[in-house]
Amino acid sequence: MKTCTALAFAICTVLSACGDSAAQAPQPASASELAAARQAIAAAGGHVSTGAAASGVNASSPTKCNAPGTQFAEARVGAVADDQGGTWAAPAAVHPGDTGTDLFNDCTGSGLNASYAAQLHTVVIDPDGVDITALIHADNYFELYVNGTFVCRDPIAFTPFNSTACRFRAKYPVTYALRAVDWEEHLGVGMEYERYNVGDGGIVAHFSDGTTTDESWKAETFYVAPLDNPTCMKIGALGARDSSTCSIKPACATRARAATCQALHFAEPADWAAPAFNDASWPAATVYTRAQFGPKEAYTRLESEFGDARFVWSRNIKIDNLVLLRKTVANR
Repeated sequence: MKTCTALAFAICTVLSACGDSAAQAPQPASASELAAARQAIAAAGGHVSTGAAASGVNASSPTKCNAPGTQFAEARVGAVADDQGGTWAAPAAVHPGDTGTDLFNDCTGSGLNASYAAQLHTVVIDPDGVDITALIHADNYFELYVNGTFVCRDPIAFTPFNSTACRFRAKYPVTYALRAVDWEEHLGVGMEYERYNVGDGGIVAHFSDGTTTDESWKAETFYVAPLDNPTCMKIGALGARDSSTCSIKPACATRARAATCQALHFAEPADWAAPAFNDASWPAATVYTRAQFGPKEAYTRLESEFGDARFVWSRNIKIDNLVLLRKTVANR
């Protein structure tokens, strides 16, 4: 989250660089434009919801922090209905499997964990494979899958920010798959905090075999919010989603107007993490700069460990809230 000083407010608003900048006026859309947008979204398997979800349930994440003064937000999962009567988890359902080992955790841990390597356990995917350790920092939540098998998930789904290590044994070719979520407090409308801030996501990962997150990964979005209306969403010929021209601070992004905010939902393919899944239609992951990502202490204290791994997400780091990423490595 970025904030504006009084001196920089005008520049910040024009560039949309700040999470709490003034809401932008909605782009006018005719009835025919709205109908065409909804038709294209439906053809790509998408659904539209309007307004917030129910208060939700805890997302298998801490309900409080031990350390005083930490910026804590409990992660909850709500249910929101689309305009066809379907129900969607908002922002995302959470895998019930094991969490990874703390690299940095100042919520339920004591901060930097220098002994993490000795605490790792190995998830055996292929008995005749090689052992690989993953270091992952996500804004806010991740799940790691390898060759279609769940390996670990983030212990803290929302804030404070943390970093995690996971070890597994797998055989090449290895398909890495990351399920990443930018969490929200106003469930179903993609916003956080009392001021209804439109947050930003991002993920960075380093694997001990030399694989790192960069533009060679594929990334597709499955939950987009908030939107004044869906006409800004571009659907590619093969169904790829592109919200890069959508406002990152729509007019509905206020307490008074949040009930009018819309969201787009796309079903996650059951086999999306499997090696055989065809991700040819998925766009390349977008690389973001350090300034755009805004890394916190959970990353900066471990920066040398992450090496040349890049900060990645889909094509919209602000309103794309559930992103699936994949990369297959032939050999090492």
